[in-house]
Amino acid sequence: MIVAMAVIGLAGLTALTVLRQYSTEIVNAVVANAVVQKAPDGYPAQRIRQAFEQALEQARRSGRKAEYLGELERLSQRLEKVQMLEANEIDDMLEGLKP
Repeated sequence: MIVAMAVIGLAGLTALTVLRQYSTEIVNAVVANAVVQKAPDGYPAQRIRQAFEQALEQARRSGRKAEYLGELERLSQRLEKVQMLEANEIDDMLEGLKP
C-alpha cells in the first residue's frame, strides 16, 4: 500500500515537473490552434503556426519564455471574446509576436 502511494506520488511529481517545463510550449500550441480555428477561410494555417513557432523559438533563445507566456495568455483572453478574426487582425497579431 505504501509502495503504491509512493509510486503514485512520484508519478504526480514527474507530471507536474514535465508540465511546468513545457507549459509555454503547450500554451503556444493551444493559442496557435485557436487562431487557426478563428481565421477566415483561405487564411494560410501554416503561416499562423510558423509565426507562433518562430516566436517561441525566439523566446527560448533570448531567455524570455516567462514574458512570452504572459503574451500568450493575453492573446488567449482576447481570442475568448471573438468568434472569428479578420485577416488584418491576424496579420497584426502575428506581427506583434515578433520581438
